[in-house]
Amino acid sequence: MLRKVTCIAALLLMAACSSGSVGEDSSKEKHDVKTSEVEAYEQNDTTLSGEQNNKDFVNKVEGKDLASALRDGGYVIYIRHAKTTKDWGDQVSPELNLLDCTTQRSLSDEGKADAKRIGEGIKAAGIPVGDVISSDYCRAYNTAELAFGSYTKNSNLNFLPCVECTPEDYKEYAKRVAPLMSAKPEAGENTFLVGHDDPFQGVTMSIVPTNGIYPAPMGVAYVAKPLGDGSFELVAKILPNQWQALSQL
Repeated sequence: MLRKVTCIAALLLMAACSSGSVGEDSSKEKHDVKTSEVEAYEQNDTTLSGEQNNKDFVNKVEGKDLASALRDGGYVIYIRHAKTTKDWGDQVSPELNLLDCTTQRSLSDEGKADAKRIGEGIKAAGIPVGDVISSDYCRAYNTAELAFGSYTKNSNLNFLPCVECTPEDYKEYAKRVAPLMSAKPEAGENTFLVGHDDPFQGVTMSIVPTNGIYPAPMGVAYVAKPLGDGSFELVAKILPNQWQALSQL
């Protein structure tokens, strides 16, 4: 009888040890999984490198200094549109019609809330808003509308018809977007550009070698100091939920 009880106890102990080991391994596997903000359909060496540059970016100005600088004006802030219901390459869709939002990605409820949060945070922080310029895509100008109430459109912020963009495509993006990033706002104001990921990556390739910055997540903003003549300096990165904090500084 004693031998039987001992065997049962041993089996139970083995089962417990085995269960604990599996739990630890599963936890480790989950911890080691690398997530990416780049959707599977557009993942390649260039976009993943740009995403890493986004993760590695360190603000040159932060906290009170950043809030004060933005209140003084003189910056260009590039905002990637807020979150959408689905991420897909509508720029290469044969059905794409920039005048018909049903043929494009649209803002999700969370994206709409983020866009409003961005605008409310900027207003609460006392950051002056000058020109607000959006691409022709619905998700971009809807973000601009919800955040700022008004905007103008500029097709230079639009996508090119590519998902697997070539070096020549990125150079074209830089050619189109650099004049907007480098143009100095009116005194005491900030310019806000509302656009997309690929155009921003293209225009930052000469600043953050070699693949620029893939801006993520949706709704992220990059603050740039315009230097004129196509040149600018990246100063800070601000997430949608971080604008409100600037009002406390």
